[in-house]
Amino acid sequence: MNVMRAVIGVCALALLGLMLWAAFAKQDLHGAFMDQLNVLLTLPWGIATLADLLVGFILFATLVFVVERSWIAAAFWAAPVFVLGNMWAALWFIVRLPYLAKQLSQPR
Repeated sequence: MNVMRAVIGVCALALLGLMLWAAFAKQDLHGAFMDQLNVLLTLPWGIATLADLLVGFILFATLVFVVERSWIAAAFWAAPVFVLGNMWAALWFIVRLPYLAKQLSQPR
């Protein structure tokens, strides 16, 4: 269990590193964030990738609302994923993985 949580944590740190790298990349070479986003939205694979990302966020938020007992807790965990992305989702999995494993191992 701890190994899996560590792997998820490493993946989250890798995503954080990529986001920081992208945020501080030289803008004069590739334009600002919105310029790059506008180019991405002209490419079919760019649109497909962004749609895949958004659908993943929606699926994650749905999972959180199914698992969490409180709507407030669910909103706390689900809403930031639309801003912070999968780094936030990874944090939720690190925190909730023991509970999820316990729930999934119970016979139905």
